[in-house]
Amino acid sequence: MLCSLPIHFVQVKRVRPNECHYSNHAVTLADTILREQLWRIPIAVERTSLAVMDGHHRLEAARRLRLKYIPCLLLDYDCVKVDATRQGYLVNPHEIVRRARTGELYPPKTTHHRFSSPFPICNISVPLLQDPAVISSLPASTRFMSRYEISMATAADEQHPTMNKDLT
Repeated sequence: MLCSLPIHFVQVKRVRPNECHYSNHAVTLADTILREQLWRIPIAVERTSLAVMDGHHRLEAARRLRLKYIPCLLLDYDCVKVDATRQGYLVNPHEIVRRARTGELYPPKTTHHRFSSPFPICNISVPLLQDPAVISSLPASTRFMSRYEISMATAADEQHPTMNKDLT
């Protein structure tokens, strides 16, 4: 189940698109993220190449917002199926990763990745994603937690300051 996987903060500049995006959709997403100050759904990326499986528009929204980090699920193609949605394009894991590495992008919505379950809702605060110092200052055990989990860990630390000293 995807909901049981950790969400990783990955530098936006390291995530590699393999498809173009629709600018108006990316702008709408960026506006929503900025207004709500929350990042709700992680981007799915291939674990080793960081090629986007799902989330090209979210990636572009992050770039437009000049975020430093983006919440990601790190996945493998042995657990994810992919199909072409447009005729005339070779779509398979090897070709997707190749396009991500070379910058030879598919047209928007050319690939369709099928996942075993829905993505988790992460609700990460946008300021966390804007400032690398905030993320690096978090204890290692909280770097991949949701905002709720981080607030709970912080509250526990405030109530029992000596209990969590080994986490930093």
